[in-house]
Amino acid sequence: MTMRAAKAQSGDDVELVQRMRVGDADALRSIVERYQDRIFALIFGIVRDRHEVEDVAQEVFLKVFRRIHAFDGRSRFYTWLYRVAANSAKDHVKKRSRRPSVALDDNAGIPSMLRSPAENAERSELRLAVRAAINTLPGRYREVLTLREIEGLTYNEIAAILRVSMGTVESRLHRARARLKQVLIDDPEIQ
Repeated sequence: MTMRAAKAQSGDDVELVQRMRVGDADALRSIVERYQDRIFALIFGIVRDRHEVEDVAQEVFLKVFRRIHAFDGRSRFYTWLYRVAANSAKDHVKKRSRRPSVALDDNAGIPSMLRSPAENAERSELRLAVRAAINTLPGRYREVLTLREIEGLTYNEIAAILRVSMGTVESRLHRARARLKQVLIDDPEIQ
């Protein structure tokens, strides 16, 4: 997303937040449409169960609507929404008595028409291998990698979402990348 698009979206978010504060359900629908894919991906990264993602996401958006008055505007709306979603997903995992299973999404996007079928297959296999490797990492490393590499957030935004210092973000990213690299090197199935 370009900086201009991000600013425009941020301005739209302010209007939607104001509308939600007066009970406008259409504003909530707009927020859901705008952010559902990103929130689903975040929740899946934490919960790791495709079947539970929709329930947790629905709970997140309802919480946002009910607690919109708690959003004070000191950060971007998406930062606050992300924090609500991450905390809800973590709480959901804590409530479960069983260990989450690893499920990979077979729908990794539409392959580029510019690549050969063999190249597309190879890229798809690599994408699945990297996802599987990321899923083996501890939660704090999975989370910081998702925020930086998949969501494309800045270190400042990550620090705000996770409520940690910039140094903690940097060290977690460094450790996460090192662990991911080691997992990818050590796994003979990925080679």
